[in-house]
Amino acid sequence: MGLTYPIVFYICIGIVAAGLIVLLFLIKGKKYTGGSRSANNDYVKKLSQYKTLILEYHFLRAGAIIGMILALIGASVLVAKPAVVKSEVTELHNRDIIIGFDVSTSLDSVSVQMCEQLQDFVSNLKGERFGIVIFNGQAVKLVPLTDDYGYVISELEHLKKSIEAGRNAMFYSDLDELSAYRFAGTSSDRGSSLIGDGLASCLYSFNDFEENPDRARLIVLVTDNDVLGDEIVTVPKACELCAFKKVKVFGIAPFFVEKEEEFKRSIESTGGKYFNTRNNDAIEDAIEAVKDTDVSVSYKTTTIKKDLPETFIILITLGTLLFGVTVWRLRL
Repeated sequence: MGLTYPIVFYICIGIVAAGLIVLLFLIKGKKYTGGSRSANNDYVKKLSQYKTLILEYHFLRAGAIIGMILALIGASVLVAKPAVVKSEVTELHNRDIIIGFDVSTSLDSVSVQMCEQLQDFVSNLKGERFGIVIFNGQAVKLVPLTDDYGYVISELEHLKKSIEAGRNAMFYSDLDELSAYRFAGTSSDRGSSLIGDGLASCLYSFNDFEENPDRARLIVLVTDNDVLGDEIVTVPKACELCAFKKVKVFGIAPFFVEKEEEFKRSIESTGGKYFNTRNNDAIEDAIEAVKDTDVSVSYKTTTIKKDLPETFIILITLGTLLFGVTVWRLRL
């Protein structure tokens, strides 16, 4: 424990000490002038009752002095603001992760499993930033990079429910507000499943390459690579851009993926890995691969200051009570 303002404590103690010294000198030099004088009182002083009263008087006077000193010390410490200062060191993983979801209906089963697995993964993050981009005909940044893991988990749950609701609809016109959630902003007249554009959008969701060059960055791309429209950026070109920016891409595709070998080569050219759901553990393996990627570690020191007035409030209360009771008794 320490004092926030120790100089205040020293000033208060100095004033109290000076006051007590002055008081002692005044008491010592003052003669009693009131009351009636008496002679031949030696007999009285020998009485046991008199001795008891004198002893009680000395105890009460000492109690009054002690109570006053305790109250003054407690008040001095309280004014100086007693507090305890603790330093906590938190390990932070300097890694940014963007999940790119192809929200076309052909990926529904994979996307639902991915959402479920990612919720568990996100709940164990420490310092990483996490973001979500959904795309079809065009991309929407669903969650910008953030370390608010509760928000990320809630959005993953919302996306999962939207996909599940859409799977139960017979026609697009049957979609309610929940099932239409994933299509809001992702539809385009240029076509659907524009994978390269979606991957490029994921890449440029990292917005601090120059400010934080040492952060590890990676993209998890969930798609069947079935392009139905005119892409601005192809998947191989988007992967080249990712490799140039030192962003690893981890691809997860269903067994019916289009142009698998080309897609796999493009993904692996970034330093990432490719996974296919024909392996039942593909999603779990992809999550583990993401966990095992290089991550720079930093340590954040947080100083916590907690005021501790309780003990000294009790001291002031007890000292004041002791002083009040003894003074009241001395006046009898």
